Amino acid sequence: MIDHKDFMHGAALVAIADSEMFTALNRASVKYGHYVVNHDRHLFIKYNDGKGPGDYFFTFSAEDKKRIASEPAPLVFAVLVCGNEVVTGIARDELSQLIPLTTPTSSTTKVAAHQGRQLRVSGPEGQLPLISRRSFPARILA
Repeated sequence: MIDHKDFMHGAALVAIADSEMFTALNRASVKYGHYVVNHDRHLFIKYNDGKGPGDYFFTFSAEDKKRIASEPAPLVFAVLVCGNEVVTGIARDELSQLIPLTTPTSSTTKVAAHQGRQLRVSGPEGQLPLISRRSFPARILA
């Protein structure tokens, strides 16, 4: 039987593989959802399978945050799959503007994906500028 999480991660991976900027995909570690794309971009995929449009919440455990913060590669992204609504990617430095990556507690981010509007990504530490719904996967591959 195919796991539901595989379908959710597949939404992001297919969008990446269909891009002209895509060259390679590899598993990066034993952590499920940690991939290396194009040999230099580390992706940590998270999903919320809620029904949209609306708000999608993503919890980063202490372990998630530690892995993201300690990844030595310069190009590290959190890829957020918002149900069947939209996929977006945010760079590690953007994620650190939303949640404290160095604290040993879990933290939650929110993606507001309201119909016909750009994405609003926020967390307890702040909010990012609006993100185009059509920016993925170019946002992580450019």
